[in-house]
Amino acid sequence: MDAAEFARVIRKARTAEDRIAWFGALLASETRKAVEVVGGSAIEIYLSSASYVSQDVDLVGDPAAIESVLRRWGFRQVEGRSHRTYWTDRLVGLVDLVGPADRSGLPPRKVSTPYGPVTLSAPEPLIIRRLMRAGRENSNELFRQAVSLARVGNLDWEYLQTEARYEKVELQLNRLRKLIRI
Repeated sequence: MDAAEFARVIRKARTAEDRIAWFGALLASETRKAVEVVGGSAIEIYLSSASYVSQDVDLVGDPAAIESVLRRWGFRQVEGRSHRTYWTDRLVGLVDLVGPADRSGLPPRKVSTPYGPVTLSAPEPLIIRRLMRAGRENSNELFRQAVSLARVGNLDWEYLQTEARYEKVELQLNRLRKLIRI
């Protein structure tokens, strides 16, 4: 797929979460390697852009393979304030290659798109991060996002309890469980 074809496809996305999901699926197809959408980008796909909009697209995967495709699609490299390198284009926005693999140890989830499956971070680490930020920032909205993510279902509650204890958000996780009746 060349830059023009990529632009034609991505322009058809009706929502921000579709754009991110399609981008992840197309990138995995083009690299022929695992590409996982993580962080706020995964939250946006799980919850919809009506509930949360990420400021960038966070990815894990083979950096060399991903960068090769991004270059072919017309993305350009930019240097951030911390001297990290990001990729950007006008249709997708800022892309952050956060590492070669997700380190949660949990299996990612797959979501279907018209361009194949997109692989998303497991929701459990996202829930824990939302609970941490909710407490730190005294934010009901971030807590509500954690609750919504928990409603995705089929969660590893042992992982959540262990991480909540480690991150000192056990009370918040207990409150979340009561709200979703688990």
